[in-house]
Parts: sequence; structure tokens; C-alpha cells
Amino acid sequence: MDTPKSARKRSMSPSAKATHKDEKIGVKRLKLEAPDAEPMIPLPPFRQTPGPILVSQSYLRRLVLEHWEAEVKACEKAKKLQQLEIASGPGPALTLIQASLRRLVTDRWDAELKRCEEAKRAQLLELLLAAHGISKLV
Repeated sequence: MDTPKSARKRSMSPSAKATHKDEKIGVKRLKLEAPDAEPMIPLPPFRQTPGPILVSQSYLRRLVLEHWEAEVKACEKAKKLQQLEIASGPGPALTLIQASLRRLVTDRWDAELKRCEEAKRAQLLELLLAAHGISKLV
């Protein structure tokens, strides 16, 4: 009796047999020796803290000064821009509200400039103390 071609069983190819066998392999899990022990996994190199970099004191001082000078210039520029926005009203004379706003803007940016100057002095003092090996003030 002849069976139709579609009803015949196909034999499995060698690659299909290998795939079928591979499906039975389980996943291996870490086994802990003691119940409290955790698996020891080394950290990748990029997570390790790099060693100290030696830089001259004058270079660090110059970097700190340049940074805070740029901050001061940015504050002064922002202060001028805000004052121009307030002063560019409809008439040549400042109204009472505009004068009050101008004073508030000036006070705010003067306080910011003072904060920048204090931070600059603090960083320069830290550099000076570090140059003499002092890392903490008790």
C-alpha cells in the first residue's frame, strides 16, 4: 500500500538530533559552600579607584582661579542682562516697581558674587593646607 508523500515520516537530520539533545542540558547555577557565603565575583577594572595623579601646586591654583574667575564673569553678565530687562520699560524714567526689582536683582547677584569669592578662598586655602600635608582641620 502506498502512502502519500506528506504522510511519510521524515527522518531527523544529524543537526536536528544534536539540537534535540542540547535542549535537555540544564542551566548551571553557582553553589555556595556555606549558607552565609556569597559568591565572589571580581570587579571589572573600570570600577576600581585609580591611583593618585601628581600635579604641581601652581597648576592646581591656576585651575581654581580660572574656574572662579569664569564664575564671577558669568554672574556679572547675568546681573547686567537682568538689569537691562528691567530698565527697558516704556519710558525713560524707572517706575517704583522697576527700581525695586532692580534693587532685588542687584542684591541677589551681589550675594552670588560674594558666595563665589568665599568658595574661591576656601578652595585656595584647601590647596595650601594640602601642600603642607594637612587634610583635616580638627
